[in-house]
Parts: sequence; structure tokens; C-alpha cells
Amino acid sequence: MDKSPKKALRQQAASETMGSKLTSPLIASRPGAPAPNLLRRLWRALKPSVATTSQTGHGAALDTEKRLSLMLESVPVNLWSTDAELNITFSQGAGLHLIGLESNEQVGLTLYEILETRDPGFTPLAAHLRALQGELVRYETDWRGRFFETRVEPLRGPDGRISGTVGIAIDITERKSLYDELHTRNVYFATLFESAPQAIAILDEKDRITRVNGEFTRLFGYAADESVGNNINDLIVPPELAEEGANLTAKVAAGGKVRVESIRKRKDGATVWVSISATPISVRQESDRVFAMYHDISAIKRAEEEMKKLLLVDELTGLPNRRAFITLSEQALKLAMRMYKDVLLIFIDVDHLKHVNDTWGHLEGDHALIDTARVLHETCREADIVARLGGDEFVALLTIDSDQTADLICSRIKTRVDEHNLKSQRPFQLSLSVGATRARAEGAQLVELLAQADAALYDQKRSRGRARTHALSR
Repeated sequence: MDKSPKKALRQQAASETMGSKLTSPLIASRPGAPAPNLLRRLWRALKPSVATTSQTGHGAALDTEKRLSLMLESVPVNLWSTDAELNITFSQGAGLHLIGLESNEQVGLTLYEILETRDPGFTPLAAHLRALQGELVRYETDWRGRFFETRVEPLRGPDGRISGTVGIAIDITERKSLYDELHTRNVYFATLFESAPQAIAILDEKDRITRVNGEFTRLFGYAADESVGNNINDLIVPPELAEEGANLTAKVAAGGKVRVESIRKRKDGATVWVSISATPISVRQESDRVFAMYHDISAIKRAEEEMKKLLLVDELTGLPNRRAFITLSEQALKLAMRMYKDVLLIFIDVDHLKHVNDTWGHLEGDHALIDTARVLHETCREADIVARLGGDEFVALLTIDSDQTADLICSRIKTRVDEHNLKSQRPFQLSLSVGATRARAEGAQLVELLAQADAALYDQKRSRGRARTHALSR
């Protein structure tokens, strides 16, 4: 073998080029597998020049080699061939420049010299040895910091016998880097998906669940294998909200986004308030999907209800407070007007409440207010509005018929108070002053009704005061 300085330098460069870095395992052995378009084009261009020129002539072969060289120098591939003893007979391609080599720089060297090994288990050498046995072999290799997808197959002569090997390596460094980046992102987003504080479900185009995260299982009680394949509406939408659920999924299927608050059911049958956010997602070459998130807002809803109670309900008696009475009464007046009914507004005052507080304590005073609320609630109908305005003042708004008078209703209240006092174990007798006014609902103003009932109340108190004075003077 020629040991000239030029060849020694080539041999040293080749050794540095491939060395022990070609250690990737064989990816597959798929004889007869179709090559990518680029490989097929290069194969067709290569074979006439490296195999035979008997049919096409010397000039045609030279023309083919020229076209092949132009093609190879324009794409990031390495193309080479060997004879049956694995001597390199051809080496060209723009991919060589990426690893610091020139075209045909390794021609004349053996594959053993380039790889610096005769180990038949070494991947690149094993691939060529198998190709000499008639196999097509594929593998990936890391070559001087670049990644190549490699294919080696038998090279046959005109008689069909194997005369060597031909190989091609396509530079996939950028593609692999992109794949690695995508893989990293997939892992990152998969972690976010699983650890998200919201329940997440991914749906297919038929609203069937394809994937759920751990929070979905915690919130609704369904494990992944119990969820996947089921229609989301059948699984977690209560029967009474089936139409709402169908409308929401239809809206998203049409390309819209959904942000609503609603009730959904758990596996155990319990319901939970959730904030729903759903958006369509489209993945290339896949059917449309839906990304749905559910956030448990039950605690918020409970807090809102408590807040409403604090704003509209008297904490001591449980009756509507002044704010609620005004709102409810305005609606009641409108309803009575449509029904051509009269309304009766009754103003009630707890007598001697200060005396009760001063004599028996504020706890007994609270009992007096609670007892008053109970008496009024038992006297009035469910549709009537009874409220505590504040302090010792109560009010009731009733829709009445023509035969129901203010005196009749006030008499009922007095009767209930008397019945209460007969049964009560309180250290005091409950006493109420009552004033009432009746009016047509049409044109009635709540403020005027309150003022008239209040005036009637104090007229009654003054009358009772005069009667008491007259009785004491006799």
C-alpha cells in the first residue's frame, strides 16, 4: 500500500474524522425499503458511473458523473462507494465540507483505516459487512459533532453479483436539534398539563375525551381510563343542564371560545360550581380538538351567597333587611298593578324595647325582636314581604283583595301576639304598635306608603297613650 506523505496526511485526517465517534447502534435493517426522493435520485445518478459504462458509453458516464457532482455539491449529503475489500472508490458531497473534508479525499483508503478498527461489531463497519452480504442497513451516527442518517446497501455489477457497497449519509443535525427541542417542549408542556391547578380535558371532534390530567380526576372523581372515550357532556354535565352543555360544545366546534360559569356533576353524584374555559385547537394532519379547562369555584360561590345574605338578610331575625325590602317591594307593586290588586303596608314597632334591654339585658331584647319576626311570619302569607328595617322597626307589604282591610290584618297580628304571650316563658310581655295604610297598586309609591303607615303607627301610639292617661286619671 502506498505510504506517501500525501496519503499519510489523508489517512490522519480520515482517522480524525470518523474515529470512535461512530458508535450509534444500528437503527434498522429493512432490505428493500424505499429510499427518500433524494436518495433515489442520487442512486440513479451514481450507479451507471460506479458499476458499468458498457451500455451507455464513456461519454455518457462522464456526463452522469458531472451531473452527479453538481448535485452532490449542492445538498448536505455524503455519498461513497467501496469495492468488495472495502477500499473507498468514491467519496463526494457537500456534507463532507461540514466536517472538514474534501471530495474524494478518502479515496484509496480502506474502511478499516478510516474507522481505525476491524471489530465487526462496530456499527459503521458492521453495516458495510452486512451490505456485502446483500442487506440494506440504516443507522444514525454522530460524526465530528454532526448527526447523519446513514444508509448502506450492496453495489452489484452487470452480472448481478455484489462488487462492493454504496453508502449515503444525510446531515440531520438541524432536524435532530429541532426534534430534541420539540421533545424538550413536549416534556415541559406535558409536565405543565399534568401539574396544572385546573382540571383539563382534551376532546376530539365528537366531544369524546382523549386525555385528562390529575386535577380532572381529583375534581370529578373519574380516573383517566374511566374518562377517555366518553362524551364530556354525558360524563360531567347534569341532566337538567344537558341542553346548555350541548350548546357550549357546539359553539366551540364552530370555532368559538367559551368562558362561562356553570354546575357540573362528579362521579359520586355531587355537583360542583366550575368556571369553564374551552377553545378549539387544530393540529396539522389531525382532526380538530378541543382544549377544555375547569376551575373549581364552589368556595367563591359559597362566599358570594354569604355576602348576598349579609347584604340582604337581617342577621338576627333572618328576615329581609331594608335594602332587600325596597327591592322586593318594588317588584311586588308592579305585580299587584298588573293583577289590579290593592296593597297594604303595615308598619310595626316593638314597644318598650329599651326597657326590656335595660331591665333584663340585651339578650332578652334580641329575643323580643326574634319573637316579633316569628309572629309576623306566622301571620302573613308566604307571598307577603316581611322585613326588619332596623332597630325595633318592622314592615310588611301585602297584596290584598277587596274584603281584606287594614283593621282585619292588624287584628290578626294582635291575636298572634296574645297567643305568643300565653305560651311564652319570657320575663316580659311582647307588645307591638301597628300602623297600616291601604292603596291601589297603580300609581303607588313605596316612599309615600311608608310615610303614611309610619304616621298611622304614631297616631295609634298617641291614642294608646291618651287612653292610658285617661284611665290613670279616673
